[in-house]
Amino acid sequence: MRLRRGRWPLSKGLLVEALLPLGVPLEAAQAVAHTVEERLKGEGQLAVPPRVLRKVFLEEVARALGEGVADRLSRQTLPFEEILVLQGRKRRPFSKGLLARSLEEAGFSLKEAHDLAKEVEGFLRQEGVRQISARRLEEVVAQVVGRALGKGARRRYLQRQAFAGELFVEEESGEPRMPFSKGILAQSLMGIGFSPERAYQLAREMEKALRQEGRKVIRRNELRERVYQALLKEAGEEVARRYLLLRSLRRSARPVHILIGGVTGVGKSVLASALAYRLGITHIVPSDAVREVFRASLSQDLLPTLHLSTFEAWKALLPDLGGEESHEERVMRGFLDQVARVAVGLRAIQERSALEGTSIVLEGVHVVPRYLDHPYRERVLTVPMLVVLQDEKLHRDRFLLRDWETAHARPQEKYLTHFAEIRLIQEHLLRWAQEEGIPVIPGEDLDEAVEKALEVLVAYLEAHGSREAARA
Repeated sequence: MRLRRGRWPLSKGLLVEALLPLGVPLEAAQAVAHTVEERLKGEGQLAVPPRVLRKVFLEEVARALGEGVADRLSRQTLPFEEILVLQGRKRRPFSKGLLARSLEEAGFSLKEAHDLAKEVEGFLRQEGVRQISARRLEEVVAQVVGRALGKGARRRYLQRQAFAGELFVEEESGEPRMPFSKGILAQSLMGIGFSPERAYQLAREMEKALRQEGRKVIRRNELRERVYQALLKEAGEEVARRYLLLRSLRRSARPVHILIGGVTGVGKSVLASALAYRLGITHIVPSDAVREVFRASLSQDLLPTLHLSTFEAWKALLPDLGGEESHEERVMRGFLDQVARVAVGLRAIQERSALEGTSIVLEGVHVVPRYLDHPYRERVLTVPMLVVLQDEKLHRDRFLLRDWETAHARPQEKYLTHFAEIRLIQEHLLRWAQEEGIPVIPGEDLDEAVEKALEVLVAYLEAHGSREAARA
C-alpha cells in the first residue's frame, strides 16, 4: 500500500478490523480480505494508493456481503486511510501514539491512555472523519474521557496545560532553548519506575519551585542536579542514581538495543511499549512484522515454516529420516528453523540502527540472542531479556483476553490448541537464558515487569561504565 509518507505492506488484518464492528462474522471478514489481496495480485497491482484499495475493498464487500454492508462501510474512514489534524496551516496525520502520550501527560495510566486513544480513533473512523481541527479533536477526546472515566477525568485532561508558561531549558552545547515540559520531566521519572501520578506530582513541584524563584531559564545540568537532589530526599540514593544513569543514556552517543524475547501471550509487546516510552526510544520493531515482510516476499513452497506460527512451524517440516525424532524435538526444530529465517531481518535492522546511532527495542518470540550477533555490536549497548509467564492458568487467560480485545481477530482456540507447544518453547527459552546469563522478567504484572526491566538496564549501564573506565 502506498501512502504519502512511504510504502507499507498490505495488512489483511486492517480490512478485517473494518468489517468486524459492522457485525460481519470473522470467517466472512477474513474471506473478503483474502479476496481483495488475490484480486490486487491478479491485476498486477503491487503498490496501490489507499483510494484504490478503498474502491476494491468496497466492491468486494458489496459482492460478498451485500450492498447494505458496503453502504455502511463507505460512510467510514477505513483503518488504512489517514485522518489529518489541522492546526493553522499545518496538517499532520492523527496518531494514537501521540494522543496516548498526551493522555499519559494528563496523569492517566498507560492502559487507560491507550484504551482512550483507541476509542477516539474508532469514533472518528465510524463518523467518516477525514480531517479534523486540533480544537475539535480536543473536544472529542474530552467527551470520550468524560464518558469513560467521569467528569473529574475530563476536567483533568482539559486542564493539563494550566501551568504552561515562559520557562526555558538551556542546553550546555549552545543548542536552542526548549520550553520546560512537565511531561518530559515526568516521562524521565517514569523511566526510573515512578507511577504517572507520582511522576507528575514531582514535576509540578519542580516547576512551581522554579517559578517561585522567578526563573526564566535554567541550564540542563542544573535542572538534572535539582531533580537528583529531590529524588535523594524523596526516594533515596538508589533511585536518584538510577535517574542519572538513565539520563546519561538519553544523551549518550552510543545507542541502546533492548532485546525482549518470550513466547506468545506473556506480555512482550506491552512491556516493549512501556519501556520505549519511559526511555524516549521511538523505534519498536516486533519480530512478527519482519516475518510478515518475509512471508509477502517468499512463497510458502520456498520456506513453508515461515507461513505458520512459531508453535506450529513443525507441521511444515519434512519427516525425520531416522524416524526417531520425538514430538518435542520436532517442535523445537520447526521453531528454530523459523527463528533462523527471521533473524536475518532482525540482524539487518540492528546493523542499520548501529550505523545510524539509533536506539531500538526489538520484541518477539523470534528474539533469541544467540541468533542476533552482528558485526557492529561494539557500537551499541545491547540489553537482552526474556519475559516468562510461569502461571499456566494466567497464561491461558491472556489468550481469552486477547481474543476479546481484538474482536476475535486473534481467536483463543488456535493458541489453546497448541498450548503445550507454546509452553514447551518457553521451557527451552528459559533454559537457554539461564545458561547464557540473560535476565528473566516475570510477566504476571506489568508494573513489576517494567521495574525489573529497568533494574536490568541500569545494571547493564553500570557494567558498561565500569568497562569503559577500566579501558581508560
